[in-house]
Formats: sequence, structure tokens, C-alpha cells
Amino acid sequence: MLSYIASNSTTDLIINICKELGITILNQEVEELDFYKYIKQTKVNFNLIKYLIIDLGQLKNTEDEIIKAIQYFKEMYCNTRIIIIAKGYDNQNMVLTSLYENKIYNIINGIDEQQMKEQITKSLSQTGIQEKEAKKFKKIQEEKVEKNKKYKELISKLKGKVESNEQAKKIKEDRNTSNQINSSVYFFAILIDAIKSLVKLLCYIAIFVLTSVGLTFLFNEELRNMVFQILGLK
Repeated sequence: MLSYIASNSTTDLIINICKELGITILNQEVEELDFYKYIKQTKVNFNLIKYLIIDLGQLKNTEDEIIKAIQYFKEMYCNTRIIIIAKGYDNQNMVLTSLYENKIYNIINGIDEQQMKEQITKSLSQTGIQEKEAKKFKKIQEEKVEKNKKYKELISKLKGKVESNEQAKKIKEDRNTSNQINSSVYFFAILIDAIKSLVKLLCYIAIFVLTSVGLTFLFNEELRNMVFQILGLK
């Protein structure tokens, strides 16, 4: 069953579409009204209603009141599909973007009768108008903020990755430098030890030679006399 609040110009279109789809119209309102009062004072049992069509042009309320009243109705009668007629409204109209945020996607804002008929027929189908089909009513500013957020997150991740790579590279370079220094120190220590060993060996050889010469000089009389003669001591 269906109930609607619509202008006379839209009423005929709704009635014809309901006939084509075999949908029963339970109640209709063609006068301008306060939607808040209508919800509270009407005798219509909305629990029996599967579809409620609301022509925004027929509501006396302010934009904020319209948004709050429709949201209230949605919470009270969650099984009723709300269909909004906003003929000629801009996609970024505050009411439409707010309704989209409140997960009301069956929004009709066609300009000519053919567009209106196609959109109303779609909204009365089994699935209705889905979120992706109503995305034109999403706030553009929110889309920009979301894109900027994703862009900043990507830049932050790339920056973090670069810094991580640079840090790893620096650690590797420091490690290589440290290894080179340690290797140089190690080889220098080996060289010092080798020089020390060589000096010790030379000293041992010199002592051995001098000792041999001294002993020979002491025990060899001919060699001793020869040395004395050369020195003029004898």
C-alpha cells in the first residue's frame, strides 16, 4: 500500500504509475501541510504503508524542520520506504544531502515528466534506488575532505617508508664503516705484533753474534794478539 503528499501536478503521475505497478493507494494529501503535525495528528496507520511519497514543495516546514520530521518518521516506521519528490532541486540542496546522510536514497529530482516517471518507477521497484545510484546527493565537500584524507594518509605512508629505508640504509652504512674500522684496527694490531716479534728476533740474533764474537776473542790467543797489535797495545 502507498500514501502520498503531493501537488496536483504530481498526483496524476503517481496515480498512473501505481496503476501500472498494481500498487494500492491508501491515502493521499494534495494540500500544503506541516509534516510534523501531519505525522502526529493523521489517522493513517503508517504500519500498513509500504511506501510514503513526500513532495517537498507541499511542506510548510523550514528545511531543518523537514529534515528532522522525515528522520523522525523513518525511525518510527522503519519498514516504510520514504520516497522524496524534489522536482528541479539541485543535487547539493541541503535537505537532499542531509536525507542522503540519513540513508534515504529514494530521492526524485528530475526536471521533466519523463525523468520523474522513470525515477518514481525505480523507487517503487523491489530494490528501489540504491546508495550508489543516489551518490550525486552526497556532499561534495565531504568527498573532497575524504579524498584529501586518503591523499594525506598515502603521503604519510610513503614518507614513513622512505624514512624507514633511509634509516635502514644509514644503519647499514654505519655498520659497514664500523666493520671497516674494526678490520683496520685488527690488521694494525697484527702488524704491531709482527714488528715486535721481528725486533725481538733481531735482538736475539745480535746478542748471539756479539756473544759468539766475544767468546772467540777471549779464547783465541792469536786473534787476541792480532787485535792488540792493530790497536798498538802490544
